[in-house]
Amino acid sequence: MFLNISEDKIISLLKIFSGLLIIVIFAQISLGSAVRLTGSGLSCPDWPLCYGLWFPDQEKLSNISDVNYEFYQIMLEWIHRFNAAIFIAPLTLIVFIMGFKLHNSDINKKTLYAILIFLGLQGLMGGFTVFDRNSPWSVAVHLGLALILLLLVIRVFMQSLNLNFDISFPNIRLKLSTLIISIIFIMFTMLMGAIVSKSGSSLACDIWPLCSNDGLSIFQHNKFIHIIHRVLAIVSAVCIYFVFKSYKDSRQYKIILILRIILVTVIALQILIGATVIFTELNMYIAMFHQSLAVILFMMLSFLFWFTLQINYKSKY
Repeated sequence: MFLNISEDKIISLLKIFSGLLIIVIFAQISLGSAVRLTGSGLSCPDWPLCYGLWFPDQEKLSNISDVNYEFYQIMLEWIHRFNAAIFIAPLTLIVFIMGFKLHNSDINKKTLYAILIFLGLQGLMGGFTVFDRNSPWSVAVHLGLALILLLLVIRVFMQSLNLNFDISFPNIRLKLSTLIISIIFIMFTMLMGAIVSKSGSSLACDIWPLCSNDGLSIFQHNKFIHIIHRVLAIVSAVCIYFVFKSYKDSRQYKIILILRIILVTVIALQILIGATVIFTELNMYIAMFHQSLAVILFMMLSFLFWFTLQINYKSKY
């Protein structure tokens, strides 16, 4: 594969395929949130098949006596698996092979190996969540592996772009440190959000920004889980503020100016949507939007981190 293709052509194709892979991983994580919020995680009780079927159509399902889910729930889970098997796995392998075909490029080979490893772990964890009956911790680990995979693919995509901006960042260590901390906290906030959803704690705190006025202790199990998620969200917002502030000395560059504005807009919208989830008593579409926005925020921070790292590397070498 790609034996007689020039390196320039491979780089062009790598941009396309790694970009597509980012999109389908984003779609996969968003589908995963829809599966969680609709309680569809066990609608296909076996793995990798679904009720022993490659495609669970209504006619075949009607002949199975122990189907306890709506057809739309089964299809949500099946589409989630289909996207992973038909799009994510092949695209990842193509990106891996293309990256290794390049000898005179910035593509990091260790990152390619890591992508392949995390793809395998992600597939195994997807199966394990079914056998583990969708426990909150296994669902959170499954999401965490997907986010790490996304972070790594974004690095390959950024390296394939081979950006040559005439930019010099002051205080670059501070910027990178702030971004790393922000990415970690955003990730843990999302993982805690998955635990909140799977543990039935989404409305344990039924008012906002406080938790509840029902007189029960905030250390009651579900309330405590929900509060941890909110505390992590507050810390994440503070981290975003410091990212915004750390790039203040670079706002003369248009790309940084735009990214700073988008970051603040997305985090403000995310907080507003998070509150709306409570006010609407877990409206499904608003909750899905809330989780998709979190992924977008994670992606933006990842892009900014790898971009800053590349600028730093090129300024040195």
